Amino acid sequence: MTTIEHARLLEALVEVTLGAGEMTAGAAASELETIAATNPRQALRAMALRARASVDLAGASPATSPLREALKLWQSVDAPYEVARTRMLLADSYHLEGDESGARQELEAAAAAFERLGASPDLARAREKLAAIPGTQPVRTSRAFLFSDIVDSTRLAETVGDETWANLLRWHDAALRGLFLEHHGEEVDHAGDGFLVAFDSAAPAIACAVAVQRMLAVHRREHGFAPRIRIGVHTADAVRSGRAFRGSGVHEAARIAALAGADEILASREAAVAAGAQ
Repeated sequence: MTTIEHARLLEALVEVTLGAGEMTAGAAASELETIAATNPRQALRAMALRARASVDLAGASPATSPLREALKLWQSVDAPYEVARTRMLLADSYHLEGDESGARQELEAAAAAFERLGASPDLARAREKLAAIPGTQPVRTSRAFLFSDIVDSTRLAETVGDETWANLLRWHDAALRGLFLEHHGEEVDHAGDGFLVAFDSAAPAIACAVAVQRMLAVHRREHGFAPRIRIGVHTADAVRSGRAFRGSGVHEAARIAALAGADEILASREAAVAAGAQ
């Protein structure tokens, strides 16, 4: 059994024993922490933090700080499902602290990720928790959605190594978020190296996409490297619950982005027509 397989079994043991009300979860979490302390892999550190946080939460003690660290680690290794699972626990921690707004935000992001990944049981749990938060009412609306992600991110991460990849992601995230803000976009979800951003209309969404690719091209020319990303833009109706958006239109936007090539922007006919009319 490999180290990572052993670690996953220990984290699963923490979950099972906590669910059964047994007291051995703390021992399993401690063993996982020992393994992570002697291994540089970020995923092991993230699992250890999450396991210990689960034990703390079961004892009604918030664990916001370690869960935030675990969230960043999972994002740095491009693990969207693990990011979403960590957000679920982070929501529980915020709830214990009385921060219902923070809990709602994490649950909405987790639900959006689970829906995109096809993780139906997890999605159902996220929606159940969301429904229990006062003031979470779904509303039908129309938005322009921008999806972006780094092309061949897994291979790139393996090539440059964990530390360089984490630094690259931090730069990428900060640079794109600055342009989203400049074009009045609302970040809906961020999983690994991808973003889902909502705009009131198609014109600013397409303008933002162009600005992102131009910024990366300039950085590549002046500094020798910038990650190559693909962007899709689609205008559609969706159901909004808090900050999360659901519906076939959101999935269509993701599929359009997946069809784009490196350094490309692919807009749907609906988005292009809407932008031309604005």
